[in-house]
Parts: sequence; C-alpha cells; structure tokens
Amino acid sequence: MSEKSIHQKNRHESESNFTGILEELGDFGRFQIFAYILLFLPVFLTNMYTLNFIFTAAEIDYRCRIGECEAPDAPFNSNETFLDYAMPPGQESCRRFSYTNTTGGECVASNFNHSHEIACNEFIYAGPEHTIVSEWDLTCPSNEWKITMVGTFNNIGQFIALPITGFFSDRYGRKTALIIGTVICGIFGIIKSFSVNYPMFLSLELLEMALGSGAYSACFVYGMEAVGASKRLLGSVLITSTYALGQSFYGLIAMWTKDWRNMIRCAYAPAFLLIFYFWLMPESVRWLLASGHYHRARRMIKKIAKVNRVTLSVDAQKILDEKVAGSDRLPVELSPETTKKNPYPLRTVLHSRILLWRVATCSFVWMTNAFVYYGLVLNSVAIGGDKYVNFILICLIELPAFVICYLIVDRAGRRITLSVSLLLAGLSCLCQLFLPTEGAEAVKLVLFLTGKFSITVSFTTLYLFTNELFPTELRHSLMATCSMMGRLGGIVAPQTPLLGKYVDFLPMTLFFSTAFISSLIILHYPETLNTTLPDTVQEAEKIGDNSKGLVGIWWDKIKRKDQRDHR
Repeated sequence: MSEKSIHQKNRHESESNFTGILEELGDFGRFQIFAYILLFLPVFLTNMYTLNFIFTAAEIDYRCRIGECEAPDAPFNSNETFLDYAMPPGQESCRRFSYTNTTGGECVASNFNHSHEIACNEFIYAGPEHTIVSEWDLTCPSNEWKITMVGTFNNIGQFIALPITGFFSDRYGRKTALIIGTVICGIFGIIKSFSVNYPMFLSLELLEMALGSGAYSACFVYGMEAVGASKRLLGSVLITSTYALGQSFYGLIAMWTKDWRNMIRCAYAPAFLLIFYFWLMPESVRWLLASGHYHRARRMIKKIAKVNRVTLSVDAQKILDEKVAGSDRLPVELSPETTKKNPYPLRTVLHSRILLWRVATCSFVWMTNAFVYYGLVLNSVAIGGDKYVNFILICLIELPAFVICYLIVDRAGRRITLSVSLLLAGLSCLCQLFLPTEGAEAVKLVLFLTGKFSITVSFTTLYLFTNELFPTELRHSLMATCSMMGRLGGIVAPQTPLLGKYVDFLPMTLFFSTAFISSLIILHYPETLNTTLPDTVQEAEKIGDNSKGLVGIWWDKIKRKDQRDHR
C-alpha cells in the first residue's frame, strides 16, 4: 500500500475522534448562535432571488388599445362603450376590427369593418403594476410561453448551480461558497434591473441563478455542521423559517413597489453586505477537519471553546496536537492541507450500492418536493382575490409548519414525518379537482394553504434528512446532486399555470401522483433520528442500524409477534 493510501486510511479511521471533540464544544452555544445570526441575511436574501420571477414576470390584465377612439395615455378600462363595436366578442385582449376612415375619423360603429379582424399591435394595461409583460408586450397566446419561460430558465439556472456550488463548497469551504454565491446574485440582479429587452432579461436570469443560486444549500450545510446532533432539527427550523420570512418580505416589496425594476433593486442591493462576511464569518469546523485543515481547525476549536465557555478535555487536545504534528511531518505533496479533494464525488458513490440507491431515490423525492412546492406557490397568485395577500399567506403558512416540524420530527422520526407530509400535500391537491371552476375561492385558498403547509413540513424534513444520510467528505456534493435533480421539478412547475389553461385538471393530478409515489419511497429509507453525522462513506452506510423510527419499530413489533406465534 502506498504512503498516500496509508495516510488516507488513517485519516478516515481517526475522524470518529473528531466527533467527540465537536461534542465537547456544545450542541448550540454562544458561538453557534453567532453563526446562525450571520446566516440570517444570506438565507433571507437567497429565497427572494429564487422566486423573483413570480412578480417580475407576473401577468397583468390588458386589452387592445383602439387608437382611433382613445389617447395613447388612456387608462385601462374594459367597459368603454366603443369596445362593443371595435372588437369581436370574447376577443377583447388580442383581436380587433379593422378601421375604415369614411366619416372623418370619428369613433363610430360604422367606421369599423366587422367582417375583417386584425391582430392588435398596441395594448393598455391595468395599473399601477408594471412588469416585463407590460414592458415588452408579452401578451396574447403567441407570447404567453415567454412569461412562463422566465420561471423555467430560473430553475434551469438552479439546476446548473447546485452541482457547481456543491463541488466548490466541498473543496474550498462552506463560507466561501455562500458568500460568493450571494454576491454574484446581487451583481447579476442589479444588472438585470437595467435590461433593455426580453432576451437580455432572460439571459441574465439564467446566469444569475447558474452562478449564484447554490448559496442557500451552502448556508444549510454550514448550519447543519455548526450544531450538535440534538440541535440539528432546531437549526433546520431556524434556517427554513428565515427562508419563509424572505419569501413573504419579497411579497411586501412587490406590493409596495409594483414596478419590476425597483422591485429587483430593493431586493438585490443588500447582497453586497456579504462581502464583509469574509472577515466576520468563521469556516465550518467539521469541513476543516474532514478536509484535513488541522491547523485552522485547531485554532477554530480553541476559539469556539473559549466563546462557549467550555474546557476541552486532555484527550481532545492531545488528538488535535497529534493531527497537527502528523500533518507537519508529511511531505508537502501528501499534507492534508495541500491534498486535493476528490473532484469526482459521484465516482466514489458508484462503489457503494447503498449510497447509489440513496442518491437515486432521494433525487426523485427532491424533484417531487420542488415540483409540488413551486407549483403551489406559482398557482397561488391565480386564486381569486389580492394576489399579493395570497402570496404572503402562502409564504407565512410555512412558519407554523416549521413549528410542527420542530415538535414531531424528533419524536416520530424523519421517515414517517416525510412520508405523511408528502401524502397530505398530494391529497390537498387531489381535493381541488372536485371544486367548481368558478367561485369557491375561500375553499381553494384553504386547500392551497394546507398543501403548502404539508409540503413545507416535507421540504424541511428532507433538507435535514439528506444532510444526515451522506458523509461529510461528500455531503454538499451529494446534497447538491439530489437538489439539482429536484430542480427538474422546479423547471416544470412554472409551466403548470399555462398547462392548466388547456387541461385544467392536469397540474393538480400531477402534483398528487408524484407526491403519493414519493411518500411510499421514503418508507424504504433508514432512520437517522439521534444519529451522529457520518464523516466517511463507511459510517454513512451503517446509518439506521440502531435507529429505526416509528415505522421501523412498528415493523419490528410485527416480526417479533409473528415469531412468538410460531413458537
């Protein structure tokens, strides 16, 4: 065996000692509180960026402008008397009758040729909203696809960003990944607000998401690695609650500005504050240890111990000193601080059937969650009533969902919570198929809120669950892989409002079907309740041996009862 192989083996065998050292620092002390306060801003901002298209590309009521009958700056009014003879019935948005100037240009019925329809080339929009739809006349069926394409390009960008961010985070650190990602979003977002045409806007939407949207996953991984096993659920709830607050705050910005350019500038300008995080935010200690940066890890551990007012045991200090001394004795090319991480994490997974199965099935569950989650958010603005209020309510319903998560996930286990919440989300979508097309807005809103509540519980649990299933050395890369596949659901979700115009029952049917299938897949996962975060592939493969959750316990009881009956 080569010297390098021996070094790698010894490093994996000793990483279980690091878990004990981290446990001595405390699960959620003053240092962790400080880290989570710093996480608030990037988490708060990144959610606004991933959903900005809901209002920047929002549809606005419009109609054809009849230049012969109204001034260029005439306000939107769908009850003008001349509309009865200037436009064909049921075609007031996009078609009009041609005009014949036979009586001196007067706006009278006889001046319109009712046997000759033409396409409108000017439109009047309902104020005071101003989105890219009114900016570049993205109206009528021929252009409706351009509106939904903005959301699709947004999610395609996220699809590209997640593996890039995962690779970057696992190699260069969680802190670096989340800071750079957020600042990049800020740069491209501000540039996007000065777009002069639709292709420029769409291109910047894609680039922004592709280069910066992975910042949230870096924030989440950082938060999970900062706390102990008993506080991971609390950390997850705090991060996702901040995410929901960012959503609802964006709804308030949209309600206040009602102009897509000002809306973007208000949301993106604070991203540049993240530059100061290079000096304010510490790096993840667990990442430093897993990456072999023992010098930096020792300094950080001593700092955390001082802030949390704990004293490291003699054994812990001895282990750290030995690792630092060991890395100093290695040749430069074998030093842990200079040895590069595996640039192809999926190649490692291919050698583990257990992890390969987890990645494959977890990817489908992520796809389902993203599809249902974004589908409900996007379709919520189409419910009758104030779309801003509906959106804010759909966002705020996540807060009680997080409270429920905090109360039940550590009692019921990850599997059962995830499975039941997915099933309830699917059923709430299924019930909407039995409501009348017109009216029943209050019932529709309740079902939307129920679905969003349930899928939020599912998504929160899934983020936590995914982090616990994979080892530190590959955690962000594999979580990014699953989340990247989830973006496929996000890519399709923006098309569901358009799909519903042609086949009204299909979106909710798809939401229910995928949620139901995923709820069954989850039952085959190992339970990670009260388990230590695995640092190596071997530790990750053993997850669930001693922690089964309610479903596993229930199944074991059945098997034991059968054994007693046979006796």
